Amino acid sequence: MVTPPPSWPNVLQSIIKSTSERQRLSAALGVTSMTLSRWASGESKPQKPHLIHLLQVVTTAQRQELIEALSDTYTDIGSWLTEDTSEHIPSEFFAQVLNIRTTTTESLRFWRISDAVLKQALAQLDPNRLGMAVKLVQCMKPGPDQKIRSLRERAGKGTPPWTADLEHDVLFLGLESLSGYAVEVRHIVSDDDLDTNKTFPVIKDEHEVSAAAHPIRFEGKIAGCLLASSTQPAYFSTQRQNLLATFSDLISLAFDKEDFYSSHEIELRVMPRLEIQRPILANFRQRVTTKFQQAMNEHRRYSNAEIELQAWQELEAQLLSYQIEQNDMHAQF
Repeated sequence: MVTPPPSWPNVLQSIIKSTSERQRLSAALGVTSMTLSRWASGESKPQKPHLIHLLQVVTTAQRQELIEALSDTYTDIGSWLTEDTSEHIPSEFFAQVLNIRTTTTESLRFWRISDAVLKQALAQLDPNRLGMAVKLVQCMKPGPDQKIRSLRERAGKGTPPWTADLEHDVLFLGLESLSGYAVEVRHIVSDDDLDTNKTFPVIKDEHEVSAAAHPIRFEGKIAGCLLASSTQPAYFSTQRQNLLATFSDLISLAFDKEDFYSSHEIELRVMPRLEIQRPILANFRQRVTTKFQQAMNEHRRYSNAEIELQAWQELEAQLLSYQIEQNDMHAQF
C-alpha cells in the first residue's frame, strides 16, 4: 500500500520540532511560537503573505518538501511564488547609483556600483528567494593588437542554493555560454530550460534551470553582460527581462570608457568545461603572489590591478591552449 505524502501542517510540525528552529522562524515571521504551533496542528490557517514569507525563511532543504505539501491544499502556490512583485526600480535607487558614480573615487567606483546594482537586481528579480544568482560577466581585456577571446565572471550575488557572495566563484566563459551568446548577438537572450537541446550551446552549473543575459552597452560598444540564473523553469518573463535590461544599463556606470569594445574587437572562443577550469584557476592567488615577488626582485612597480590582470591573462591563455589541444585531438579521430 502506497503511503500518502504528509500534509503541509505535518511537514511544518517536523520543522518546528526543534526549539531553536521554532524560535528562529517565529522571529523571522513576526509571529508567536503559539501561532506556529496552531498552524502545525491545523487549528488555524496562515494568510497568503505569511505562507509566502514562511517559504522564504525555511532552509533550502526544507523548502521543496513544504512547497510540495502546500500544493495539495493551495493548488496555485507556484504562481504565488513566481508572480511579479516589483515592476519598477525605485527612483531612490537610481539616485543612489548616480550619487556613487559622482562621489566615489575611481579605484572604488567599479566595486561600489556593481555591489549596489547586483544586490538590488537580486532583491527585485528573486523577491521570494526561490534561488537565483546574478553575475557581472566582463570582457577579458586582451593583450596589445589582440581580440577578445573570452569573458570573465567578475562579481555576483545569490540566494540559496547559491552563496550570498559569488565574487570568488570565477570562471571564464566563451561561445559555449549564454553570456557569450548575448555578447555576440548584442541583445538579451534567455533560456527557459537549460537541460533541453537548443540552437546554441549552453553550459550550466548544478543549480541553474533557466537563465537570461543582457549585454552591458555604451555608445554601441560592449563591456560584457549581466547574467541571471534561476532554479525555476521559464522564470524570466518579459517583465523580468526588462528589469534585467535596466539593471545592465545601470551597471554600465561602473565601467571606464576603455572597458567597452566594438564588435570587430570581439571574437570569442569556446572555453574548457567547468571541471577543467576550476583546478587551474585555484592557483590564481599563488600566481599573483609570485608575480609580486618577481616585480620586487626586478625593481618594477606595478599596481595590484596590473599584477592581477597579468595573472588572469596568463590563465586565460592556458585555458585557450588546453581547448585548442582538445580540439586537435578530437580532429585526429
